[in-house]
Amino acid sequence: QEAERRGLPNLKCMVDSIPSLVTEKAVKLFGDFGVYTRSELYARAEIEYETYAKSVLVEARTMSDMAGKQIIPAVIRYSGDLARSLNEVRTACPKELVLEVSSLLAAMKNAMEEIRKDLEKAGTMSNMKERAHFCYDEMVPAMNRLREPADRLEMIVDKEYWPFPSYGDMIFEV
Repeated sequence: QEAERRGLPNLKCMVDSIPSLVTEKAVKLFGDFGVYTRSELYARAEIEYETYAKSVLVEARTMSDMAGKQIIPAVIRYSGDLARSLNEVRTACPKELVLEVSSLLAAMKNAMEEIRKDLEKAGTMSNMKERAHFCYDEMVPAMNRLREPADRLEMIVDKEYWPFPSYGDMIFEV
């Protein structure tokens, strides 16, 4: 709000700031001081788009692999044990918990599928500016949709089953 009040640019993300490298004002400024030529600035902008997109794509692939190969199998094992013990320990392990874990597991699977489709789509984009914006506008929100149920499951699933150190482990047991 302050930036808007002062008439200053208010760019919400790094990808939105890249075009400022190639404005006429920037080209003149960098050129007058012999820092960059026009073509060097355009190349730098292209590199920035590509670097951002590659970083997000690597994070998305890693996140999807972690969820699919480690978290989901751990949650399935936990859910199976939870369901088997449901009859034995009805008060300690209510049916609602099994349903909640199943629902969160389904949300993770849906989010992973969304990420997989986004990764395929991003792989077909040759324009780095479009790819970077796609990563920011589509991939990052999809990754957040995968993280949400995983974070909730981390608070539910027994430590014995969870495949990674928890936030608590990292903060308090370092």
